[in-house]
Amino acid sequence: MSAFYRKFFLVFAISVAFSAIVSPVAAEQSFVIFDFRAAIAQSKAGKSMGSQIESQMKVVTDEAQKFDERFAGELEKLQEQRSLMAPDALQSKAEELRLEQLKTQQDLSKRQRAIQAGGQKATQEILKVAREELAAVAKERNAALVISKEAIILNSPGLDVTKEVVSAMDKKLSSVKVKPIEVKE
Repeated sequence: MSAFYRKFFLVFAISVAFSAIVSPVAAEQSFVIFDFRAAIAQSKAGKSMGSQIESQMKVVTDEAQKFDERFAGELEKLQEQRSLMAPDALQSKAEELRLEQLKTQQDLSKRQRAIQAGGQKATQEILKVAREELAAVAKERNAALVISKEAIILNSPGLDVTKEVVSAMDKKLSSVKVKPIEVKE
């Protein structure tokens, strides 16, 4: 028997022995599937967060709309007074309005970013609880691996633990507070 065949049989024998040892352990362990996005959307805390963000953004949007209406009125007045004003006074007033518009837009944008940052912080609170509950469910099911639903094309519904985890999350965290966080620029 050549050295090549001896090495081949030795490697083959070791791999068969190894698979015999590993197979029973692997058969006992399983995996579960979890959908983080769905968990946030379906959880009580996630719904609470979503409605808070929506209402806070609506306030900013309403203020922007009121400003736009007022600004349009100011421009209209300026157009009407155009023939009555000196060119330099007209230019000065137009520049003043443009600067006010720019400042207001920047302020509104800053407030929107602060609300989004507050939403991100609230999301992290929810995800922390989700991870804790997911770990508990995975341990209970003896799952050696948790796979994100986004990575799966097709799966057995019994492997998806999202609803189970959401139920546990709701018991632990029913709402989160979304506080706007000033974003450093």
